[in-house]
Amino acid sequence: MAAPAEGQGGVERVELRFPVADRRQSPLAAVAELVAVVALALGLTWLVQQYVIKSYRIPSGSMRPTVEEGDRVLAARFLSWFGDPERGDVIVFHPPGVGDLPQRKARTEARVTFIKRVVGLPGETVQAVAGRVLICRAPRVACRVLHEPYARTYTDDFGPVTVPAKAYFVLGDNRVSSEDSRIWGTLPIRNVIGTAVVRYWPPRRFGIL
Repeated sequence: MAAPAEGQGGVERVELRFPVADRRQSPLAAVAELVAVVALALGLTWLVQQYVIKSYRIPSGSMRPTVEEGDRVLAARFLSWFGDPERGDVIVFHPPGVGDLPQRKARTEARVTFIKRVVGLPGETVQAVAGRVLICRAPRVACRVLHEPYARTYTDDFGPVTVPAKAYFVLGDNRVSSEDSRIWGTLPIRNVIGTAVVRYWPPRRFGIL
């Protein structure tokens, strides 16, 4: 900034200089800033995976051909805010059990994570006869055959099983190689982690579930 001033021989320009703040950051402040940014990023990642959406790797072939062993899917946890899973949805959950072992009628959830398809809803009776899954109002009453284009293998006879309130009957799409509700019983709704919505890996198998 300059201001005019009078002097002998004409007008003389006087330049005013203001001190400039030293913007150099100390090493300690730089480290503290980096730590804060990393902590914020980790915190946001944890929040997203805990409450919004999380990636899972498929550990077995129990859901073939929908998902193969080694595929990765995204499970939407936020969908539970708008309602419970419906019949036909593919869900990720902890089966009832103790430790790493699924167990029928266990009051706790196992640490292992499974992915299966919702077949029976609360209050329904589910059974399989001659390779077909039936959904009934009561045991052998008002039964109808469930249309299952996703299941490519034969379903051995089971049931009838009446699904309790706040529970599901779930099956793997690959019925001949699936550890599901036929073995460890119905699945409490509270054990559901989220609904699998996208198969994203490998890229050549990308698709909506």
